Amino acid sequence: MRTKLLLITMASFFWAVPVWPHGDKIVPQIADGAGAIRTKFDITNLSPDQKITKVKVLFFLDNGSPWSVATNRGTVSEVPLDLGPFQTIRIETLGATQNLTIGYAVIRNTDVTSVYPDDFDVAATVYYEVLNGPNVIDTVSVPIGEPTRSWILPVEIDVGRNTGFAVVNLTNGPNKVTMQLWEATEPLSGDPTDGGTAPPFTLNAKEHRAQFLTEAGFFPGRTKFKGMMKGRSEGPVAILALLQTSTPTGVQFATLVPAPLDSLRRNTFTYLRQGFALNADLPVVDYFFGELDTLPPGYDDSTWDVRYETQSGTARRLAPRNGAMIAAVGLRNATDFDALTLEQIQGLSYTANPIDMSDNSQSLAPQFAFAIRTDLGRFAKVRIADVITSGSNRDLALEIFVYK
Repeated sequence: MRTKLLLITMASFFWAVPVWPHGDKIVPQIADGAGAIRTKFDITNLSPDQKITKVKVLFFLDNGSPWSVATNRGTVSEVPLDLGPFQTIRIETLGATQNLTIGYAVIRNTDVTSVYPDDFDVAATVYYEVLNGPNVIDTVSVPIGEPTRSWILPVEIDVGRNTGFAVVNLTNGPNKVTMQLWEATEPLSGDPTDGGTAPPFTLNAKEHRAQFLTEAGFFPGRTKFKGMMKGRSEGPVAILALLQTSTPTGVQFATLVPAPLDSLRRNTFTYLRQGFALNADLPVVDYFFGELDTLPPGYDDSTWDVRYETQSGTARRLAPRNGAMIAAVGLRNATDFDALTLEQIQGLSYTANPIDMSDNSQSLAPQFAFAIRTDLGRFAKVRIADVITSGSNRDLALEIFVYK
């Protein structure tokens, strides 16, 4: 039964519709079957103050039509949420569907936004309970799906073990997908072995496909493999995989979450206005409130690492905040700045003392570099690309590289 469950699971792991609103959270698969499996959601209102009334959970069959499924909130295809501050709701399918059925869910948020990032937003945790009759014999987490065009997944193939993938085309047209294996070999300090590239396949608009990597059309000759799969697609896809493992008590599963290579970028240009604050972990600049603004009650000012403070018409400084610290590096051209290593950045002498950015300061100049040890313990190297004059203010165009 559980092998059949995996095959059904992999056959419909993702379904996505490109016209979904930007704020939707997509649960790529839910499943329900009598005595076989049920799906549980924990959804939390992140705000300490605001009530949520415009968020709902929508259930869909794998063909995209609404799924009216028996839940602890009734037999419904959608569950509207009415959550007070910091409230958490449990939604669970009842494991009562006669024939094992697979679909997906959308957590749709059409509420307003505010200056508080936690207002009108929710966090969601989703997992299966795999059943043997009335008894729970396994739990499997279901990550929220993310779009990608380039990714890496771990792969293991051996006696009693196999890796399957599920991919969905997030575009409205054909989308070619290519998958290549790289095998881990000893010594691990050397290069991996090219495990071969499967023939490219093309997904139709909104199509999803789920198969084991050992099936025909991919890597059917593989009986033993440990390493990774590098995938790429012409347009965005959502992809996830499961590792199936045979055990003395039955088949068990683990989700394999991809590393999306197109989301790994850690360098950026950021415009820091005088009087405003920088969070170097993300990195982002506060654009709601400057130093002269009166912060509304409850506004969380604890996430900012550095504030670009005004002292007078000619005096200003970069002041660390909330436990972050700063270290001056000095003038660096682009080549020398790029060459700064994490070890060098970690070895600097950090302080809570501000860096002077007053008129005629050597620090207020293009190519001046400094480093930040953030309140979360990360390190960022920063270089001034340009100084922009706006009246008596001197805004900064910053190059930032965050070590995450």
